[in-house]
Amino acid sequence: MGFLQQLAGRVEEVAAAGGKFADAFVRTAGATVSGALVFVDREIGFAAQAAKKRTTAKTEGRKRPADK
Repeated sequence: MGFLQQLAGRVEEVAAAGGKFADAFVRTAGATVSGALVFVDREIGFAAQAAKKRTTAKTEGRKRPADK
């Protein structure tokens, strides 16, 4: 009976360790994906600002000078 109890205890320890590994893996992967999404969102914002500045500069260059 002692052997089966030891075996059951070891199986439980392995299952707990596997759960901890899976939890850590999911957290790490989640943090990585989250960081990548933040980076992409920031880059899209920068691209939108650059496009806005470029179109504003083009329209300002096309305006006629004011008469004095």
